[in-house]
Amino acid sequence: MLNGATLTPEKPLATRLDLGWRKWVLVAVIGVYVVTLFLPYAAGIPGWQVLSFTEPAEAHIALAERVFTLVSFASLVVFSVLALVLRHTSPAMVAWMTGCVSLAAALLGTWMRQTGTAGGSTGAGMYLAIVCLIVAVPILTSAWLRRDPEQTRYEELRRANPEANPVADVQTAATRAHTHADSTPEVPAHLVDDRRAQARERHQNSKGE
Repeated sequence: MLNGATLTPEKPLATRLDLGWRKWVLVAVIGVYVVTLFLPYAAGIPGWQVLSFTEPAEAHIALAERVFTLVSFASLVVFSVLALVLRHTSPAMVAWMTGCVSLAAALLGTWMRQTGTAGGSTGAGMYLAIVCLIVAVPILTSAWLRRDPEQTRYEELRRANPEANPVADVQTAATRAHTHADSTPEVPAHLVDDRRAQARERHQNSKGE
């Protein structure tokens, strides 16, 4: 029968990150993105200068381009790396959300450059960074939507044993342990010192005679 010990691991499995072969694709994407930071992002300015606010004033970096650079860095280099190292779905979800925001900012920033609002042109580094996000966002989506294989197995076991109640099993085990700890152990009869009781009984018998 399925018991609480069998079902307990299902909870941590729900937050465990299991990307399978997609993990290596995400690692490659992160590596390529880091390379893009040394390529021109806008007006010939490399991405790392936009990221660190050290670009010359004449570059006229648009707000959308700045947001894209900062948020995409947070998505791929910070939260995606945390998700891979910790193997947890929470940073993967944050990486996915920031990745979606950075893609929206990229569209706006590219449009501003092409329409001449900001001047100059969008560099190859930004285009390549956008491609990295287009590849990474679906992987990050599957990271927190995809169920762990072991979690699926536990769910199938629970469905096969609908009468199993792990909470009740744990409570019963705790109650038994507490009762056993509080109960006084029984002393064997041959170890009980009843000499006084026997002497009292003999005295009463002698008086009755």
